[in-house]
Amino acid sequence: MNDIIKLNIGIAGCGTMGLPMLEVLLKNKIKAIGYDIRPKDNFPTLKDKFISSKAEFFDKSDIILSAVRDIDQTLELCEGHNGLFKLNSPKTIIICSTLSPAFLKKFFLQSPDNITMIEAPMSGAPMRAKNASLTFMVGSKASEFEKILPILNILGDKIYHIGEFGSGMSVKVLNNFVASCSVVAVRHVLSEAKNLNITTNQLIKILNSSSGKTWYSENLENIDWAKENYETDNTIAILEKDVRSFLDGLADSNSSSNDAMVNFQNALLDGLKNIPTFPNN
Repeated sequence: MNDIIKLNIGIAGCGTMGLPMLEVLLKNKIKAIGYDIRPKDNFPTLKDKFISSKAEFFDKSDIILSAVRDIDQTLELCEGHNGLFKLNSPKTIIICSTLSPAFLKKFFLQSPDNITMIEAPMSGAPMRAKNASLTFMVGSKASEFEKILPILNILGDKIYHIGEFGSGMSVKVLNNFVASCSVVAVRHVLSEAKNLNITTNQLIKILNSSSGKTWYSENLENIDWAKENYETDNTIAILEKDVRSFLDGLADSNSSSNDAMVNFQNALLDGLKNIPTFPNN
């Protein structure tokens, strides 16, 4: 194990993923702190481990794991007032959010020489962040991967080095497209089951014991957002953002999706924004 676990680790973005990640690090006696755009009184359990000032947070962090929501928050973190890119000291930032591969490629080229940028998008939802069983898909140099591996091993149990920078986010948005399809599909058939004289519990039982089983259907009672409707600030909206990240990546590639697949992609976006209400029966 290398010396990274002796360094100061900062979690930027103490939301539904970042907060439990920080709590896991602290539980494992790692010198870790958190920062968020929301005020300190939103995080009473963190006490002095929450830093309200972005400048102070960066000053006290050697390695920053970014778990902010989207591109805008990533840009604000790094290029905004007192942003990471304005520092002169060497820092490492690990991008754990799901972002557009096309954006990330350009963002990487804009980073200053004193900033080491690694991508390690995560999967597993808050339930797996809390029990330290996240999956990380890392895009970096092999030496950089080996350096950060001890920290990722504390936070997750499946750590994959996909390849060079960019490859981790590419595989993540491909994965999230499939996951989003399964969420819409399961919610759709659950909403229609009653019309075929099948109860919700009957359908879930059959789905999870046959070919219709998905990660979402199997964890309906464990995923905290599983029964949400679409709201602009909730996880269903994050799935929409992730699908758009996938499509943005395709637009920047040599993709030649046929009309049927383009229609399917657009239908998925519409399905997320109009996802059926989870049935009560």
